[in-house]
Amino acid sequence: MKIKSQRPRGMKDIVFDDAEFLLKIRDLITDFSILNNFKYIETPLIENVKTFTLSLGETTDVISKEMFYLKGKERGEQYVLRPEGTAAVVRAYFENGMISLPQPISLFYFGKMYRKERPQHGRLREHTQWGLEILNSEDPFADFLIIYLFCQFLKKIKIQNFIVKLNSLGCSKCRKKYLKDLIRYYRAYQKKLCSDCQKRLKLNPLRILDCKQESDQKYKELAPNILDYLCKFCKIHFQKVLELMDYFKVNYELDKTLVRGFDYYLRTVFEIFIDGQNFALASGGRYDLGEVISNTALPSVGGALGIERLKLVLDELKISFKPQLTKIFVAFAGEETRPKAFEIYEELQANGFKPQANFFKISLANQLEYANKLGLKYSLILGFQELSREAVILKDMEYGTQEVLKLKNLIKDLRKITK
Repeated sequence: MKIKSQRPRGMKDIVFDDAEFLLKIRDLITDFSILNNFKYIETPLIENVKTFTLSLGETTDVISKEMFYLKGKERGEQYVLRPEGTAAVVRAYFENGMISLPQPISLFYFGKMYRKERPQHGRLREHTQWGLEILNSEDPFADFLIIYLFCQFLKKIKIQNFIVKLNSLGCSKCRKKYLKDLIRYYRAYQKKLCSDCQKRLKLNPLRILDCKQESDQKYKELAPNILDYLCKFCKIHFQKVLELMDYFKVNYELDKTLVRGFDYYLRTVFEIFIDGQNFALASGGRYDLGEVISNTALPSVGGALGIERLKLVLDELKISFKPQLTKIFVAFAGEETRPKAFEIYEELQANGFKPQANFFKISLANQLEYANKLGLKYSLILGFQELSREAVILKDMEYGTQEVLKLKNLIKDLRKITK
């Protein structure tokens, strides 16, 4: 069969097992976030480009290379598909008057992000993120809490082998001398750097530390350590974060090259890695986008976890959220018995079972063939004789054995048989 159109590169259809996983993980994340006093927020998939150009930095890869722009303009404004969640959440904070509510504000989102980058393992152009944001708090406990909650969720879903990589980027005061020394260091290797890093050295030298080119990694080892340049306030702030991480026994290591991909980060930044994977499963840090979006200070901290990456990790660890296969299929012999079969089907549902059926196939043989394809353990078969005797046949689909169950005792008998 020839299909005349295909899905865009780097995007995928969510069907079958992937769809079941998405629904299940979204429910788990929603319950977990609400339990921890985060309120749900959903921002538009389409945003004004200024939301991101003002926030992320003009020289970041997302702005310079990876944005999906909508064709044309509306009232002189350019719109794009949302590449990340944080800037949009801050925009929504101000636009919806959250500043007048009791502070800080804790929000979570679960939605699609779009980046025009080269698709590869763990990296799609359309991907789903779960984000946590604590807005309007300078307290280092907020930095710790965001990291801690991601770690706790991973443990909740049986992922143990992870480590948090931590760094502090300080503030503008700290970075001034650090950037001066960083530029001096890298100028000695300027001609040996990749073409992107040669540009970064002139436009945004901190981004060099985020380079993924193998040939540039060796220069990072002897590069100046930003932790040596922190001002007193930033040093105390980061030390308090580390003390909390130690107190609650969160597995972490310091990484002086960790800078993240957006210019808005300051002080604490983090990434969470799973053993054996070369991509971060969750990441984030502290920021203040209030000044650039609404001329108002808004010290905040947040992070996001990639859902597609999480699925890759769970598959590799053989951890499944696929709902347990329904053990019972309700079948009927002919159109006359279908209404009673549907009545039995509803009774099973009302008593905590998750039955399956195909009420659109009248042939009993076709129904049982369908049940076999689903891999179900048992089938309840309602025939004409059983209907007259207020009974039903229970068939073991694996061994072919069967027994007659009275309808008046059906629920009690099934609980014994299927426990």
